[in-house]
Amino acid sequence: MTGMMMYIAVGLMVLTVISNRYWRRQLKLTRIAMSKLKDKVDDVTKEVADVASDYAKLSHHQAEMEKRVQKAEIDLQAAIVDLDKKKVAPMNRYFVFDRQEPRPGRFWEVAVRHSAVGTSYGDSYRGWAGIRRYLLIGDGERDVRERVTGRFPRKAGFEVVEAAGCRISGLSVNRISELSTFRKPVKDEDGAAAAKPARKASPARS
Repeated sequence: MTGMMMYIAVGLMVLTVISNRYWRRQLKLTRIAMSKLKDKVDDVTKEVADVASDYAKLSHHQAEMEKRVQKAEIDLQAAIVDLDKKKVAPMNRYFVFDRQEPRPGRFWEVAVRHSAVGTSYGDSYRGWAGIRRYLLIGDGERDVRERVTGRFPRKAGFEVVEAAGCRISGLSVNRISELSTFRKPVKDEDGAAAAKPARKASPARS
């Protein structure tokens, strides 16, 4: 009887050891699986955070684009209204004063009126009815008025009504002095040329 009890006790001990090792192995595998699952969860969380950040950026970009589209539509409607007004309004015609004489300076707009009553030049000047607006380039208002008056004298029935800066969009200053060969010599260059001594001729050697 005693021997049987000892065999049973030894068997239980062996089963306990085997069971302990088995469950320890299962616990280790479970911890490894949990670690891998945690890594996957972290990766998915990071991806979700990146997607949320991209979504926020896209939403902000979409809101900005909607604002720009609304502003563009408003500007388009304003441009259409302005175009309709300009279509109905009378056309402003401009004449070029200098066609063959490129020069630097500011663009000017000069209004010239012609009246054939009381003129002393007869048919030597060809006039027009009403006011013409000429575009020309000059250094100042006085220079512009003198040039226009020289071509259209008062005795022939012409009158300079107005001389002002050009109101046409995009015409302000002509930079032909920087981009063309028709520019005037710079004062520094003239002074340097005048101050440069003349080279003396060397005496001829026999």
